[in-house]
Amino acid sequence: MTTPVLADSVTPFIKGDKMKDMNTNKLQELRKQIDVLDEELFCVLAQRFSTVTEVRKIKKVIGLAPLDEKRWESVVESRLAQAKALGLPAEFTKKLLELIHDRSLEIEG
Repeated sequence: MTTPVLADSVTPFIKGDKMKDMNTNKLQELRKQIDVLDEELFCVLAQRFSTVTEVRKIKKVIGLAPLDEKRWESVVESRLAQAKALGLPAEFTKKLLELIHDRSLEIEG
């Protein structure tokens, strides 16, 4: 049984235009992956904001304010832990959560 040759193990031996073509192809492939992930990310955000709209309706019926500070603190704490486990920087996560939360409050307001 032969061991498969990994692209990275042959890369140092490939020179010139062939190396450039390989890198260009890989770059295009990675950019396509990013495009798909961005689409998925925006779909999830749209679903989240749709759910927030439903939350808004219920809160209005039962007379709750848009902001539940205790819940917000709990969400931030749990999401920061999730982000840390995934290797995401805390400051980035906080900024992202604040943007999402601000939009949610706009919807609920």
